[in-house]
Amino acid sequence: MTLALSGQVVEAGIAVGQAHNIQRNEIEIGEYRIETQRIDGEIQRLLDAVREASDKLQDLALRLRATAGASGEEIVRAHLAMLNDSSLVQAATEHIRDQLCNAEWALQLQLEALLAEFRSIDDDYLRSREEDVAQVVRMVQQQLSEESEELPLSDVPDRLGHTLVVATELTPAQLAVLHERGVAGVITEHGSPYSHTAILARGMGIPIVMGVHRAQSLITEGEQLVLDGAYGIVFADPEPSILNYYLAKQSESDRYRQNLAALRHEPASSLDGQPVCLLANAERGADIRQALSDGAEGVGLLRSEYLFMQGTPPDEEGQLAHYREAVDALEGAPLTIRTLDIGADKTPELLRFESLRNLPNPALGLRAVRLCLREMDLFQTQLRAILRAAAYGPVRCMIPMLTTDREVLAVRSLIDELRLELKKEGLASADTLELGGMIEVPAAALALESVGRKLDFISIGTNDLIQYTLAADRVDENVAHLYDPEHPGVIHLLSHIFRTAKRMQLPVAVCGELAGDRRYTRLLLALGLTEFSMQPRSLLEIKKVIRETDVGKARAALDQWTAGEAPDLTLAQMLNQSQLNH
Repeated sequence: MTLALSGQVVEAGIAVGQAHNIQRNEIEIGEYRIETQRIDGEIQRLLDAVREASDKLQDLALRLRATAGASGEEIVRAHLAMLNDSSLVQAATEHIRDQLCNAEWALQLQLEALLAEFRSIDDDYLRSREEDVAQVVRMVQQQLSEESEELPLSDVPDRLGHTLVVATELTPAQLAVLHERGVAGVITEHGSPYSHTAILARGMGIPIVMGVHRAQSLITEGEQLVLDGAYGIVFADPEPSILNYYLAKQSESDRYRQNLAALRHEPASSLDGQPVCLLANAERGADIRQALSDGAEGVGLLRSEYLFMQGTPPDEEGQLAHYREAVDALEGAPLTIRTLDIGADKTPELLRFESLRNLPNPALGLRAVRLCLREMDLFQTQLRAILRAAAYGPVRCMIPMLTTDREVLAVRSLIDELRLELKKEGLASADTLELGGMIEVPAAALALESVGRKLDFISIGTNDLIQYTLAADRVDENVAHLYDPEHPGVIHLLSHIFRTAKRMQLPVAVCGELAGDRRYTRLLLALGLTEFSMQPRSLLEIKKVIRETDVGKARAALDQWTAGEAPDLTLAQMLNQSQLNH
């Protein structure tokens, strides 16, 4: 009898094969008191375990460079950065001194404090970093306990072939080993689509479904499985009709991917000749290299937040190195760097400012540019690094969560001051720096003529703009159904932005999730968008939709829908029907 299990969508993909359950060896973390004279010895024991875990991660990073490419190596190096972060070890050391406890328990106390902070973050991506912190701490605890590996991969066959691994959760390191052995697919009971394990799975092309409740107890060893990554569904012991359907769909999916791959070097132009610029959202050099190989024309949003997740905010030279890496990877293609976009609603204990404490409504409080203009030392350091990076290639600066023209003027004034400062110091920096703003606050969208008059370009952050417009948190399951990009209010607001920007001759991009969602590509084209910035994995699929769209007909369909001339059809249906003559 077929058993259907559901989990979280991570990446579209189909896998068919036999189940192999990997049971995790739970590390028993006990608390015991130590004598005062043993404090220094216990701290040294902690430092030795950190060093041993670091050595293992270094070895893994080198292995991944060959088997998983730069993206895999960089993810492990992110774990290394967390492990070597002085604040983690310092906090555990203080617990040992203050509470006279063993090193394992000291790490556990600090881990629980960090996890509580992460779980309060109102941001999917940043909240998912809790998994990374937990994995790093468990690795050190494993070294301290001198127990066998947490996940006994030594029991996994060298060649997995048509095998789907079922586990409680997987670290990037464990996933890398499974990839080396040819795993067909992965099912985990825990995990986030935004975790480094999920990111690595996408980069490796491994079909994976996460968050499948009680997967290990419900799936029998050796049982036939079908994994549908697009819908986050796993079928155990599928009946013949289901199995045959997915085998056929798997073949069709393989052909579809081959067709997409053929578009890599084709132009992103619509059927009626409208050229479109496809850019990538990225975080590291590996993301950029993958995006360029899939036809991206540059980076429309380079995130900088992860640099600030290591305990001590990065200095100017550290940031410059990161931005230079991106400039070098792009080889002359344009780069847009978004300044720090964190705040009280998304700030872990690793980065804490006095100005963020005890705010009554963090989600609507100090965030992004508001925080940066308050924490001026932090902001100046980042802007100096961006100005210096812009001396080596076409770099633009983008400010998130703008609300008023006063914020724009303040940032412009600061950039001018810092440019003169760098010149006096004899440091190479850009003579000019294009300044753009993210339109995420409805008030900024409605007052674009005022907010945008001192900007060189804008980029619409659809995630927050829609969320704020509809007063519905898209990650809150109680109101997620209200988060509708096709809500008339959202469409009217987007239309207003495009009309106003066109009148102002202000270039517009979209860098939110809508840009990489094929369901809304024709809507954005109809609104007048010609610059999309998205996750690299979406580039080829969006290019395919663009090349199959007559923008003029899509625009006419949008006008009809806006006028209420087809009340029985959704906007998506009207836009798709407008293309049926082709």
